[in-house]
Amino acid sequence: MLRAAQLYYRLHLTQDQVGERLGVSRFKVGRLLDRALRESAVRIEIVHPDIRLVELEDGLVARFGLRSAVVVDVPPTASEQDQELLARERVATAAAAQLTALRPTGAIGVSWGRTMLEVAAHLRPGWTAASEIVQLNGAMSRSARPTRAQEVVEQFGLTSGAAIQLMPAPAIVGSPELREALEQDPSIGETLAAARAAETAVFSMGVLGTESVHVASGFIGDPDLAALGEAGAVGDVLGRFLAIDGRIALPSLDRRTIGLPLEELRAKTLTVGVAAGPGRGSIALAALRSGCINVMVTDEETATWVIDHE
Repeated sequence: MLRAAQLYYRLHLTQDQVGERLGVSRFKVGRLLDRALRESAVRIEIVHPDIRLVELEDGLVARFGLRSAVVVDVPPTASEQDQELLARERVATAAAAQLTALRPTGAIGVSWGRTMLEVAAHLRPGWTAASEIVQLNGAMSRSARPTRAQEVVEQFGLTSGAAIQLMPAPAIVGSPELREALEQDPSIGETLAAARAAETAVFSMGVLGTESVHVASGFIGDPDLAALGEAGAVGDVLGRFLAIDGRIALPSLDRRTIGLPLEELRAKTLTVGVAAGPGRGSIALAALRSGCINVMVTDEETATWVIDHE
């Protein structure tokens, strides 16, 4: 066995050549080499850095029952801002490639935000034969800073050739009664119905804090931000703010949120969650625990944090 292993692995002879040297058949050589591995006489180690990413992908799939996971490497940069931009660009590129490989059909629901805008920018014409692109949650800005949700939906539609359906509503309103009244309006209600009917959803995850797009766009003021912090919120999916265990952190705020509820997101056939950049580990873990993701696309730092804390 040891002689066969030395000839094959160190002298790089073929199994036929090893068999000739030892006077046995190539099939016998194959069995000897298998035995050498089983008995640890030979160890095979893969040292390429990408193996770490494969292990993280497999870990996410195994721990959370996902259909698939994509984890990308993001080299360190000089500043956290540069790190976030690079992570967003790399993860968005991978998300666009994964969507192209999955080729979802029918209606596709999409969220909005900086990461989703980057994903939309990396889509190439013909990536899917979808019939419709539907906005999943409200996004009309209450501040001078636009959400650019329309750009996301339009770019998804432009590259797929699908019709688009926007949701002309704010993400969060002042009361549950106002939310209910707005959802009865045909322009919003029809989009919500289409969002519910879509079998595929693609969305990013937002952090909680002053850098949140919901804060920057005026949807979350200081009182709500403080209440979310006290309730243990770590970030949001479709404007639904989650605690680390995956539950809705502040139900009173959730009742004022316009868009697809998480229980309806969980019911979809394909749900692609995208998390990119420093500090996304806690919301990525919360979203995975909530059960609303079955395909995850993220960076190595986020995936490592999730697995270390699960």
